[in-house]
Amino acid sequence: MFFHSVNKSNIIIFSLMLGIVILFLVFKNSQLGIIDYADKHCQKNTICLIDMNKIIPFDWDKMYIIDKGMAPEDIEQIIGAKFNYETSLFYKIIFVRDQEVVYSDEYHPVDDSYMKKFIKPNFHYPYEREENYFSHYAISKDNSILSVKIENEPLMSDKIYYSIFPSNMQQTSGRE
Repeated sequence: MFFHSVNKSNIIIFSLMLGIVILFLVFKNSQLGIIDYADKHCQKNTICLIDMNKIIPFDWDKMYIIDKGMAPEDIEQIIGAKFNYETSLFYKIIFVRDQEVVYSDEYHPVDDSYMKKFIKPNFHYPYEREENYFSHYAISKDNSILSVKIENEPLMSDKIYYSIFPSNMQQTSGRE
């Protein structure tokens, strides 16, 4: 009897609302749990180590953090897999499993100005000088520790930045 009283427009509206909620949850999860994990386990303005194996909810072999502005063919050469995603001027985090991209996301804090918390990849190994820039880093399942530093300057902005960078030299690649 219930289904007879529900018209098609109500079902369509409900389906659209459910789809929007699912998209919102997927978008919120696109930060891969790094921010939530760091908030629970790290202190501000100190370097914290995060094991990506503990927070990534899907199977992966390698995680690539790639600097902004790279062409798709350069990304394919780095990750060793076909990259069928749009490229732009933003940082990318890409996960590969069995030489296939299983997850790709971009990070562009300028467009997300309504947000208070941002992942900010750092492409300088912390114990080296500025000229030792690298274009990407690769995190494998057996070398999955990533460094994170929560940075907040309340006098400058209400934003909190989660600066991520390699925890060891084996993760750095693409040195110029």
